[in-house]
Amino acid sequence: MKNSLISRLLFSGALRAGLALGAAQRPAPIADAHIHYNWNQKENISAEAVVAKLRAENVVLAVVAGTPPELALELREAGGDWIVPLYSPYLTPEHRHNWFNRPEVLEHAKEAMESGDYHGIGEVHLVPGLGPRRDNPIFQGLIALAAEYDAPFLIHTDASSYKFLLPVCQQHAETTFVWAHAGGILPPEQIGHLLVGCPNAYVDLSARDPLRYVNSPITEEDGALLPGWREVVLAYPERFMIGSDAVWPVTQMHSWFSDDTGWERHAEFLNFHRKWISTMPQEIGEQIRIGNARKVYSGH
Repeated sequence: MKNSLISRLLFSGALRAGLALGAAQRPAPIADAHIHYNWNQKENISAEAVVAKLRAENVVLAVVAGTPPELALELREAGGDWIVPLYSPYLTPEHRHNWFNRPEVLEHAKEAMESGDYHGIGEVHLVPGLGPRRDNPIFQGLIALAAEYDAPFLIHTDASSYKFLLPVCQQHAETTFVWAHAGGILPPEQIGHLLVGCPNAYVDLSARDPLRYVNSPITEEDGALLPGWREVVLAYPERFMIGSDAVWPVTQMHSWFSDDTGWERHAEFLNFHRKWISTMPQEIGEQIRIGNARKVYSGH
């Protein structure tokens, strides 16, 4: 625990120092493929201020989910077409835990996708022990809706094995899945197995920094990818993207109903990804930093 705390403090201090030293330099363009603008963030920061933070980091494509879902549209309205709204099934904060038992979710989702305002569905949490079941009709209906509108489906699992998600993406081969946080707690070899089994799946590495998934690191202390992670990214460079997932604090489910100050740390979260991307071959770094997200969300 002591070593983990020291590592987190060193990481935070190094990133803040790097940001201060590089303040005069405009960072390279980047796609932030996983952000939120939720009710408990709006209490702390306006949509206009979020857009200013994104622009300060030279974010040229941002994929946003909101709770309620209308907040994603509010962010797009404040920023422009480079902000891609996803439709969230969490119609209210309380829906976070029971959306899969609410028939009105599918009705709202259908209307939302028909409107043309939303260009994907997610972030949808499918967590063992918390729900829903993989055969839940509302969950299945959302996946079918994503396929109908050729819209990416951002899914969060946190399961102990890639095999939890494997049958879902195989049974819905016509749907494009983006796997949030690379499964959260999974090692790189399991990510590779999923990518082999599901050609329709992509991986976002959001929140896999030393401040969030502290027990499942993907980088060395110097910021470069750990060998196993570097190997899988180099094997499938066209399937990975990054995101800040500017949510803070992250104390499991308890933080959902607390003030979220994650946007205060947005640059810090993005800088983590910039660091390890800078150690990759240039062409592959470009794919991960911006190209793959543009491909998945092209035309939106």
